[in-house]
Amino acid sequence: MWGIFLYILDLVGLSPIPFLAELIGTTAPALKLLISILMGYPIAILYHHHIKDFFDYRNIYFIVCGVDMAFFNFGISMYHNMIPAIVIYMTTKFLGAGKMNAVITFVFNMGYLLIGYIVTESEDYDITWTMPHCVLTLKLMALSFDLWDGKKMIKGETLSENNKKTALLRAPSFVELIGFVYFPACFLVGPIFSFRRYIDFVMDKFPVEKEAKVYEKQALRRLLQGLGYLIAFQVGVYVFNVKYMLSDDFWETSIFYRHFYCGMWAHFALYKYISCWLLTEASCIRFGMSYNGVETTPEGKTISKWDGCNNIKLLRFEGATKFQHYIDSFNCNTNHFAAEYIYKRLKFLGNRNLSQFFTLLFLALWHGTRSGYYMTFFNEFLIMLMEKELEPIISKTELYNKLWSHNVTKYMLYGLLKMYTIVFMGWSLAPFDLKAFSKWWGVYSSLYYSGFVLFLPWAILYKPLLKMAIKASGVRRVRAD
Repeated sequence: MWGIFLYILDLVGLSPIPFLAELIGTTAPALKLLISILMGYPIAILYHHHIKDFFDYRNIYFIVCGVDMAFFNFGISMYHNMIPAIVIYMTTKFLGAGKMNAVITFVFNMGYLLIGYIVTESEDYDITWTMPHCVLTLKLMALSFDLWDGKKMIKGETLSENNKKTALLRAPSFVELIGFVYFPACFLVGPIFSFRRYIDFVMDKFPVEKEAKVYEKQALRRLLQGLGYLIAFQVGVYVFNVKYMLSDDFWETSIFYRHFYCGMWAHFALYKYISCWLLTEASCIRFGMSYNGVETTPEGKTISKWDGCNNIKLLRFEGATKFQHYIDSFNCNTNHFAAEYIYKRLKFLGNRNLSQFFTLLFLALWHGTRSGYYMTFFNEFLIMLMEKELEPIISKTELYNKLWSHNVTKYMLYGLLKMYTIVFMGWSLAPFDLKAFSKWWGVYSSLYYSGFVLFLPWAILYKPLLKMAIKASGVRRVRAD
């Protein structure tokens, strides 16, 4: 009960947290969050040494540790995270699994979260009860859909392969549900995972004992990577500071420098999220939660995989040359939720772009009410629309393929595309981080609205001009085999 102990010390003015936070140059809530994330790892070790053999106490252990962690961070306001869990338990019990239960869960959780944002949100980066609540919102929404899919499965209806993996044939007990909600490794910042994964873990369906050496090694590696990215974040945002971008001095630099500076700031700013996800994934692996089947090595050896709670693909992220690479590699579990539970279930709209637009609108709403969130996801919509239409046009030309096959020009192209992703990730992320219109619009002004100039006119101006130019220049197209 370390969390409650430190909370009581804080009430009587004896907590070391404020002093330590000031010493390392951060806020007390941020330091509490970091301590809680790091505590997930030793909690996992204690689970295996002292709790795992007592089957009936497993969920209780997760609840006690998670509630203790919540109390440490949010005090009495942690009760907000319990209310939606009670509501979905009651609606499932009285209405049963199905469409009505899923709709009620969706509306109630989004409504509760948005009211929380309205009450607590400011222009700064807020660490309040809404932080774990946004994670919880997705988990409970997914749970209601998985129960609905389980009902469909019982009726013999056709489900996708992904839906079959998460469909639930029975509703969780109250203790199982609360254990799922407060699972200490990822209660605060994710990653999200299905209830099916949670219950399979609790019921010993993963080879935890047999593969202990494998996942312990992978957990330690992820832990060290997380600490490394945490250090890189601290150094990076010290060198590339968002406050400098809001200053008059920023305007005194060249337009090219401002774009590069903003891009590098964004790249390091994302390390804040990456470090947290790596640390929480390390805890999930150490628990044994992350089992993801087996794979065969090039040498023909079969090994177990423990990437089931992976939320960041580091090599794809660091080597990104288009924004699709960022989407594929960053916040993977949330993107998976958006694809499976929002985008694909909007199939009735009959238009992929419309489905994508409403999916991004949902994600913006899920993040908060500030204008910056909506601008960021609008940027994503514009950029992805351009990339998806541009790539098929130019990749079918002989010139494009020759450039990529040449030993010198392929590296030049890679460098150019890498610079493009870094620079315009800065353009896209600035509103997300600054939130308030007056702040992010000022940064956009310093960049001369370059993102709008590049992406907004694509469909009505650049796309037809590019097609005309390719046709007029006589550039040959690659023949299909």
